[in-house]
Formats: sequence, C-alpha cells, structure tokens
Amino acid sequence: MRTQLVALLVCSLSFVALADSPAVKTVTVSGSAVIQAKPDAVRLSMQIQQTAEKVSDAKQKVDEQVAALSKALRKLGVKEEQLNNAPLRIQQDYQHDPERKLPIRYQVSRDIVVSLQDLSLYSTVLQQAADLGVTQMNQAEFLVSQSDQLYQDALQQAFTQAKTKAALLAKANGLSLGLAQKINEQGYAPAPVMKMARAMADGAEVSFGQTDIRAEVSVEFEMNSH
Repeated sequence: MRTQLVALLVCSLSFVALADSPAVKTVTVSGSAVIQAKPDAVRLSMQIQQTAEKVSDAKQKVDEQVAALSKALRKLGVKEEQLNNAPLRIQQDYQHDPERKLPIRYQVSRDIVVSLQDLSLYSTVLQQAADLGVTQMNQAEFLVSQSDQLYQDALQQAFTQAKTKAALLAKANGLSLGLAQKINEQGYAPAPVMKMARAMADGAEVSFGQTDIRAEVSVEFEMNSH
C-alpha cells in the first residue's frame, strides 16, 4: 500500500509540472516557388494503321511501314532504346459496313513512341513520319531532363520564403524565430508541355515554350521569447 501511495504521488507531481509549463508558441506559414525551364527533350507518340479482309495482310503492310520508319529514324541518330514500336492492336472494322453485309475487315495498328534528347531532330522526325505513312500523330510531350534537380531547388526556395514570413510574424509579436517543428511538402508539378505535333516547313521557326516547376511547403515554426 505504501509503494502504491508513493507512485501515485510521483504521478501527481508530474502532471502538475506539465500543467504549469508554458505553452509552446508556434506559427504556421506557407511558402512557394516556381522555376521556369525550357524543354530539352520530347516524346513523340504516333500510330500506323492498315485495314484489310485478312489480319495477316493488314499486319504485313503495317510492319513494312514501321520497319521503314524505324530504319529512317536510326539513320537520323535515334538509338534503339529511344524507339518503342512493339504495341500491336487488332480489331474488327465495322465502320465501312455498319449493316455488316460485306465481308469482315480487320484493322491492325502499331503504336510508335520516339524519345528525342536532341530537339533539333524534332521537325525532321515529324516529316519522316508523314512521308512514311504515319496514320495518327498524338500530342508531343516536351520534357525537362533535369526536372528533379530543379524541383529540389524550387523546394529550397519555397522553404526559405516560408521561413522569412515566419520570422516577420515572430518579430511582430516580440518573439524570435525558433526551429521548424513540422514541414509538409504540398506541391510537385514539373508537368510536360503538351503540344500538337505537326510537321514544320523548312526554315520555319519552332518554339518549344517552357514549363513551370512548382514547389509548395507548409511549415510550423516555434517562436521563442528573447
């Protein structure tokens, strides 16, 4: 009974000390930063499609066109790992005969994705694709190869901005700024610049635009008395 009484007394004293301790003053602020960067790479997505009564006939035509395009791209310096022409789709084509009175026709298509690290090849690759029978050209994705490093720079700038705001608020309350207690990363947006890919006439100026790399943070700082 004596041991239990001592333990209860110690616990009571701890709670009293905790209750008497001053509340920690904090301030929560947000910070953001945007770094603009010019794209230095592009991903082109295109498709070659053929229709025939026999799947084998349509596939043979598609494969011949894909092989010709791949050969032309390699001559331009596009490496094997920058080219993906594996995806193949086969489906029945009813568009030419909605009432299905004619023999069934089949539509065969291959998707081709080309990743270029040299933007000077952009217009030439588009022209080669058009000349060799590409059926569909999707939006081009213009990318920034160093986006991860640039995002880290933007993140540091966002934190610095948050800290500056917190210091001003602490000073306005007659306090000094302490250490950050909580940091929440809120934004990461190095989105690719999307543009319709189209062949350019010789001598035409090509503008690739730029992309915004954005970072946002929310930080809780401790504020201390002088």
